[in-house]
Amino acid sequence: MSIESATIETEDEYIINAVGKLAAQIQVNPKAAIMEPSVNSELNEGLKASVSIRNFELTVDEPAVLGGTNKGPNPVELVLGALAACKEIVVKAYAVSLEIPVKSVKVHTTGKLDLKGFLNLGEQTRPGFNEVNYRIEIDTPETDSEKLEQLRALTESKCPVHDI
Repeated sequence: MSIESATIETEDEYIINAVGKLAAQIQVNPKAAIMEPSVNSELNEGLKASVSIRNFELTVDEPAVLGGTNKGPNPVELVLGALAACKEIVVKAYAVSLEIPVKSVKVHTTGKLDLKGFLNLGEQTRPGFNEVNYRIEIDTPETDSEKLEQLRALTESKCPVHDI
């Protein structure tokens, strides 16, 4: 009786294989490229909402200063968190494809909005962000400036949340 060794994928191999398989499916069937995420939310107590995303449950709430109970992040904080996480994912996915080793990726986001828009205190004041900034920190031993510039450009241009 012989014992066959199982091939264990590294994290990078897993990413390359998963994304490569998806890309191949889309090339055969372009309609497979259309993604239609669905989210359900129910306001159930004051300004606190229960949000269902796939098989995940989130609590979304406002801080007390805005009439909430501070039981979870508010929607604009979630947008900044979504941007940060999306940037990290894009960095890692493209770093893997460019064969850039990445030890860690951290993103810090900030946004600026004028509450007069939300509170209807200024007709010309938009309720959303007037400014969004982010800083990406990548821990990598890579020194090839061309590869790093390519990674930066892809991170800027291919992040779905940034494109919103």
